[in-house]
Amino acid sequence: MKHIGRNIIFLIIAVLIVAIWYVVNESNKLSVLDSFIPEKLVTLKNVHMSGIEPTNEAWEIFAEEAWTGRNKSITTLDHVTNAIIESGGRIKVKDLKAKRLKINKNKDIEIYKSVSGETDQYLSAQIDFGAASKPPKKAIKFSFLTADYIKFNPDKKSALITGNIMILKDKLVVSAESIMLDLDKNVATFEGKGSFLKKGTKLSANAGTLFLDKDIVNMNGSIEVVQKSRKATSDRAIYDDNKRTITMTSNVRVVIEKPKNIIKKEIASKYKTTEGKEALSTRTIITCKKLIANTENDNCLTYGNVHVLQKNKEAKSDQAEYFQDKEMIVMTGNAYLRKNSDWVKANKIIVYVDKEIFEATGQVETTFKVKKGSGR
Repeated sequence: MKHIGRNIIFLIIAVLIVAIWYVVNESNKLSVLDSFIPEKLVTLKNVHMSGIEPTNEAWEIFAEEAWTGRNKSITTLDHVTNAIIESGGRIKVKDLKAKRLKINKNKDIEIYKSVSGETDQYLSAQIDFGAASKPPKKAIKFSFLTADYIKFNPDKKSALITGNIMILKDKLVVSAESIMLDLDKNVATFEGKGSFLKKGTKLSANAGTLFLDKDIVNMNGSIEVVQKSRKATSDRAIYDDNKRTITMTSNVRVVIEKPKNIIKKEIASKYKTTEGKEALSTRTIITCKKLIANTENDNCLTYGNVHVLQKNKEAKSDQAEYFQDKEMIVMTGNAYLRKNSDWVKANKIIVYVDKEIFEATGQVETTFKVKKGSGR
């Protein structure tokens, strides 16, 4: 009996040893030991951190709390009240505020607008994009940035910005869902619907590349430009913030609405007749190979196979200019106006969009008009 009892004890001890060995070796899979380790191993309150990188980049962070957790390779700062990054004595980022900021051992810096389980959300910063240009721009201009998430690595000179992005740069408003920054190449690429708004001109595209040192954006895919009563679409476009121009190419189409969308409601309500309502909703459609829109005065130039259509009236030319304030299109270069079933050549054709009149001046200075409701 004694031997049997002793064998049972040895058996129990052996089982326990095997069980302990299994738990220790398989704890990463079973996460049994994790329950004994607190989420925050070390916590600091009212934190002020600063440092200088070998790349001569300095940083300073103020936060309400900092802590190191189970993953000792990450330092987390919560409720960041201010952060500053400078390089070569020039501030590149300031007034950085965020719900959470993580610093990884591989130097990845992750910034979050929100944290699970907490209601308050915030992430914003002032960024000098000119400081990131090569060579850096002399003028110091800070742009306001907000987003849901930012991941930045100073050594790799790259950053990923995602979620509800908005950048205020001078009078330009940039919106996007995802932007990848490559500071070595001075470019920012965006995917998903992005838009640029300046002085009443809104430009949107599916994808594009922003050249930070030139303030130029190359865009492609479902491009749309809206200016007051005019909307233009194309497959490709270039926005030049210095020249204040948008150059559109490939399948360019412009739709100019009648004044109903821009005149006062009480005036529009006076157009109660069928003819009056039709006048307010008439569209003028322009197609061409190339269009250059001005974001300052909303005028635009069109080139190559220009075709203008309004109801049963149409004209074509090599180029045309649209004057927004006068609601007028001036067509020149191999200008033709359709009269009945024939095309009549003219030196110049003027289309009065609001009056629905096409006026052509012939080579012998003869003038004729195709008026509203007329096919000739």
